[in-house]
Amino acid sequence: MTLIRSTLGALLAGSLLATASFAADDAQKGKKVIFLGADDICEYCAVYNDQIRKMAAEKGIDLEVVTNKFDAAQQATQVDQAIAKKPDAILMWTIDGTALFPAMRKIQRADIPLLLTDVQPDQAREDLWTQYTGGNYEEQGSKSAQLLVQALEAKGKPLEGGVIMITGLVGQAQTISMTKGFTETLAKIAPKLEILGAQPGNWDTGTSTQAAAGLFTKYGDKIVGVYAAEDIMMQGVLIAAERAGLDPKTMAMIGGGCEPVGIKNIKAGLQYGTVLQSPLDEAQYAVQSIVDLFNGADMPKSVYVPHPMVTAENVDAVCKPWPSK
Repeated sequence: MTLIRSTLGALLAGSLLATASFAADDAQKGKKVIFLGADDICEYCAVYNDQIRKMAAEKGIDLEVVTNKFDAAQQATQVDQAIAKKPDAILMWTIDGTALFPAMRKIQRADIPLLLTDVQPDQAREDLWTQYTGGNYEEQGSKSAQLLVQALEAKGKPLEGGVIMITGLVGQAQTISMTKGFTETLAKIAPKLEILGAQPGNWDTGTSTQAAAGLFTKYGDKIVGVYAAEDIMMQGVLIAAERAGLDPKTMAMIGGGCEPVGIKNIKAGLQYGTVLQSPLDEAQYAVQSIVDLFNGADMPKSVYVPHPMVTAENVDAVCKPWPSK
C-alpha cells in the first residue's frame, strides 16, 4: 500500500505540520530510536540530519544519530552495533538498499521495528521493514523528462536531437529509479529525442563537472538537453558547459531537488527547472513515521513526499530556503 500525502506541502515545502492529519498521541516520548544515516559531507544530508534531531526532540523521542560516508559495509557494521543496544526502533537511510538486505534481516530477527527513510529498496522485500517515507524517485525522473520537453518547447525548439544524463551513484536504488522514470517517460512523450550518453556524477559538483565535460567533448552541438539528477550536479554541468564554450541558455537544463544552487540557477535563466525533494519534508515524514509506529497508527508501506515540478514561474512559492545549521 502506498500513500502520497496531499497537503499544502505539495506546493509549499516545510508546511506539513499545519495541514496534514498527523497522530496527536504521545506514546513515542522517551522511546529510544537509532537513526543510521548519511554523513554531513552531503549538503542535503546535513540539513536532513540537523532537522531530524530537532523534530525528534520536539516529539520527545530519544534519537541517536549514527552516520557514515556512503559506505554500505560500514553501515552493515553499524546495524550490528545498533541491534546490540536494543533500541525500541531503528530508522535507516540505506546507503545501498540491495547490499543491506542481510543487515535488515538481522534487525527483523532481533524483533526490532525497522523504518526506512530517503532510499526505497526493492519493494519485493518490503516485508523487512514497517514503513518507508521519502522520495518517489521514479516519479521524479518522469517529471524531469516532462520538464525537459517543456523547456525545449518554451525555447521554440523541435523535440529532436540529443540528450545527456548525469546520474547519481551507479547501482543505488534511487539512481536506478530516477533513470528508469526519465528514460521511459522521455521515450513516450518525445520519441525523437535520443539519449546520447550518461555518466555518474555521484551527487557531487566536482565529479559532475568532469562527467559532463567528457560528454560535451564527445557529443558537442548534438546536445539539446541535459538531465542532472540533482541540482548540485547540474551546477557541475553548467561549469563544464561554460568551459566548453557552450551556452546553457540555449539548451534544456533540468536538475532535481529544489536545492539552493538550483534556485539560483533557475532565477538566472541557466537552468530551466527542477523537481522538489525537500530535506525538511523528508525529516518531518520520518519523524511522523516514528510517532505513528509507537502510537499504533495505520502504517502504509510507502509514504511519499511531494514532488511538484518547478520553473521560474513558481520557484519562489515552492522552493523554500534550507535552514542553516
